[in-house]
Amino acid sequence: MILFLYMQKSSKIQTDESVWRTDRRTSKMGHWLVMVKKRRVEPTGGMAAVIRISIGNQALRLEWKELCTMNASDQDDYVRRGQILLSDSGSKFEIGEKLGSGAFGQVYQSRYTKKNGTEDGIVAVKLVKYEEGEDADVQREREILNLCAPVENVITLKKAFTFILDEQHFMLFAFEKYGLSLESMLKDRIINVPNTLKVGYIVLGIFEHLQKLGIVFRDLHPGQLLFCSDLVHMKLTDFGMAQQAKRNKNTTKEANTYVYAFDAASVAFLLVCCRTDAKVMDKPELTTSAFVNELRGVKDTLLQNNMMFAYEFVDELTRQMRGNLSYAKLQRALSAGLVTFDPDDKFILTDSVPSMLA
Repeated sequence: MILFLYMQKSSKIQTDESVWRTDRRTSKMGHWLVMVKKRRVEPTGGMAAVIRISIGNQALRLEWKELCTMNASDQDDYVRRGQILLSDSGSKFEIGEKLGSGAFGQVYQSRYTKKNGTEDGIVAVKLVKYEEGEDADVQREREILNLCAPVENVITLKKAFTFILDEQHFMLFAFEKYGLSLESMLKDRIINVPNTLKVGYIVLGIFEHLQKLGIVFRDLHPGQLLFCSDLVHMKLTDFGMAQQAKRNKNTTKEANTYVYAFDAASVAFLLVCCRTDAKVMDKPELTTSAFVNELRGVKDTLLQNNMMFAYEFVDELTRQMRGNLSYAKLQRALSAGLVTFDPDDKFILTDSVPSMLA
């Protein structure tokens, strides 16, 4: 028999599987085999398990306890302030304050010293925990980050390595240190139309380059966009959910899933977050029809919130959902929403709120 244990509600489970644990036991009924396979649950990072039990033709009543979540934000801090983490090559990271946590990792400020003793300043260290022998996800993230190194406006990966701490396996990602996230800027406020358009325009440009590399980001939200201290540049971060896909097709082998256009569609939800009280992107299931229906709802939201500047963009996006994706056309449609918008202009700041976008 097969039992499915879903640890997160209303989540979509990836098709990728890997053996988590295999136990061979003996009971009064004879020999029986228990195989547990784990799957990462989106978007929370929790765990679902498939348990297969073989006991011949005899029936077995199984009792189980709830499996613990893998969501990193629900766990105790992985490291403490002042702790030193060393790579095999001799690089050193001195842990500072905790910056945050998400589904798959915890992020800390850290002082980075290269193996030759040279200080490389302050970096943001992301720690991702994984089971022994189950490093496929973290290795995939490292590979994707290395592929994205030439892409403008993607956060720079400085160092990545695995290590063991208190018998737990970790991957350490060291990124350039950036400042406030768009999420923090949008707390209890909105940003003006030119800045909203510029945010969307930059993200569309990033996704265009990712498509050329065969990468689908799949996890855009305001917390993934970071600004430098003077708010001149904005960069995309956290590729934990990203996947590689065939560049010349809209879908992978699973029909209607992981379409490149979904990244573009998420920009429409991002624009709504920038200009309304809705600060959480409620993305539908990853099917083309679900996204098309959701975009119809976005158009209603645009009308209700005086966001007609994004109407042509959403129309163009809806037309492309079932066809070939063109980020150049989407950028033109978005920039056409405001006659005075120039994508080369800097973000607009004001004297009254120097640390925020106007």
